[in-house]
Amino acid sequence: MINVADYGKEIVSLLVPFVTWLLNVGIKPRAKLIWTSPHSFNFLIQEPLRDAQGTILRPTQMVHTASIKVINTGRDTAHKVELVFNWKPQYLNLWPVRSYEERTDGDDRHMLIFENLAPKEELGLEIMSINRDLPALLQVRSAECLAKNVRLMWFASVASWRIKIVRILLLLGFSAAVYWTVTLLQFLVLKTPFYA
Repeated sequence: MINVADYGKEIVSLLVPFVTWLLNVGIKPRAKLIWTSPHSFNFLIQEPLRDAQGTILRPTQMVHTASIKVINTGRDTAHKVELVFNWKPQYLNLWPVRSYEERTDGDDRHMLIFENLAPKEELGLEIMSINRDLPALLQVRSAECLAKNVRLMWFASVASWRIKIVRILLLLGFSAAVYWTVTLLQFLVLKTPFYA
């Protein structure tokens, strides 16, 4: 039968590189982009579409709208954030207002390029087209990462005092887990009793 106490030093020596990696790489701040489309809508407008001579081409018109959110959920700034649309949106509204660069490639793909996106910062885009389809958002990326498309769901707001209580309980639980791990390692390596 294998006695764990005999191999305590080896077990600890295997854990040290993992802990070192976790401290250097695993919890290092990074940019993390997500994007979602919270809603879209089609409006049927009861107004005829007329040509230059006033001839009615269609008795109604269709207005398509969509909302897009891009959020940096990471703990580091995302640089050169690029949104690639299938083609240029007919109308575009951005909130909060900020500068960006527009480019169109050879395939008529339209790109919006933002200099950076700070941690926890959000971009809100509203696109609209009249009597034409909306372009699909093909990709969101930055110099550091590729954005993940997530679904957005509505939920009730939670009071901040409840969130603080849960954070305190999580911290206490984590502290207890660290304490019991150190105690167990002391017992295995040094053969000290659990209780004095």
